[in-house]
This record gives sequence, C-alpha cells and structure tokens, in this order.
Amino acid sequence: MKKIHKTLEKVVAKAAIKMAGIEANTACRGYSYQPREPKDLKKLRKF
Repeated sequence: MKKIHKTLEKVVAKAAIKMAGIEANTACRGYSYQPREPKDLKKLRKF
C-alpha cells in the first residue's frame, strides 16, 4: 500500500508541475484565473 501511495504522490507532483508550466506559457487566463503569478512560476516560462 505504501508503494502505491508513493507512486501516486509522484504522478500528482509531476502533473502539477506540468500544468504550472502550461499556465505560465499561456496568454489567456480565462480558464484557470490567478490574480497574480507567483515568482516561482515565472521560472517555468519558456520565452
């Protein structure tokens, strides 16, 4: 059970990082609006 929990934890963490990168590189924020971008999120920008 612990192994499944750790694996699931890693998958969720990877998905969260990937989604944050997508949001950092997207111009439109209508879908997942944030009033201010965190400074750490700007490090994930590709341009």
